[in-house]
Amino acid sequence: MSQDELINMISERAGISKQTVRDIIQTIGEVWTEELLLGGELELDNIGDFLVDHRPGRKGINTETHEIFIIPPKDYLLFTPSRDLINWSNKAQ
Repeated sequence: MSQDELINMISERAGISKQTVRDIIQTIGEVWTEELLLGGELELDNIGDFLVDHRPGRKGINTETHEIFIIPPKDYLLFTPSRDLINWSNKAQ
């Protein structure tokens, strides 16, 4: 589903303008991004949890040349689905 399709669906179901829905989605995205960039966690009851996991740098080895190199540290976005979402997806099969 694209963002425009989501906006149209929410607008029709809630009975509000598409521009209002677009503004709300934009604001939600900004708030989520700010929270996750500050190292926070986002918990949505029926969907799941989002959090940023920091993985420190480490040594790696090239298997062909056996040269040792450094893998830089990196942040990853993790998602853990809620029980409700897992149960729903298992019923859909």
